[in-house]
Amino acid sequence: MSPRQGSGAPRAIAIVPVRVDSQRLPGKALLAETGRPLFLHTVERALQARCFAATYVATDSDAVDAAARKAGVPVVRTSPACRTGSERCAEAARELDAALVVDIQGDWPEVDPGDLEALVHCLAQAGPPTATLAVPLSDPARIEDPNVVKVVRARNGDALYFSRCAIPYARSGSVRYARLRHIGVYGFQREVLLGIPALPSSGLDESEGLEQLRFLENGISMRVLDAKGDPWGIETRPDYDAFLRRQAARGGAGGAVRGGGIGEGRS
Repeated sequence: MSPRQGSGAPRAIAIVPVRVDSQRLPGKALLAETGRPLFLHTVERALQARCFAATYVATDSDAVDAAARKAGVPVVRTSPACRTGSERCAEAARELDAALVVDIQGDWPEVDPGDLEALVHCLAQAGPPTATLAVPLSDPARIEDPNVVKVVRARNGDALYFSRCAIPYARSGSVRYARLRHIGVYGFQREVLLGIPALPSSGLDESEGLEQLRFLENGISMRVLDAKGDPWGIETRPDYDAFLRRQAARGGAGGAVRGGGIGEGRS
């Protein structure tokens, strides 16, 4: 167990599922105009979080595998048949020792390490089967953008529904409910994650293109935490271009994840 976790904490690991056949931006995982592939920026954020005993990349791609290993990041090879990131993480997690698993989608390169720590703390202390992150959304253009996933949350903090549409609908032109934008990170209790691939779907997942709806359809609750960071997922070329501008503004358009035993005990 990593000393960064604390001796009494359940063992938590991060898995970054990566595929290269993205429909909206083909090959985006390997876009490297910052000096390193996009998915390695996400890995770097996971490595900065002080809650993981280990961080892995899960992929079926030879190119992703090679790039990750070159950077010193351990890789678990998974089947091309995996339909979603959570299924890829479930397949990888069968081989790994952990009570808690955080699935950090590879196209979220600016996720906040502190938010990852809060997610693990919630899973360890409150014990929900799954948990995720969200931030307020007020930009009218983003509210209507189908590439921006919205979530409605119950009073107990659990997700009621996720959608690419503007939810909740504003019947009178204004919404008294604070709209929330979903961040593509999922925390799981291990046994819940391992059961994800076998879950049936009635079509919500396929209709919206949102894997988390399959969890809700099958009665698996998902706690939605307020994120302190404000990351954006990379769905399109304009998203990636905006990421490049933010990186340049931060002076972060280079460098690499450093190797040398990054996985076990180093996170």
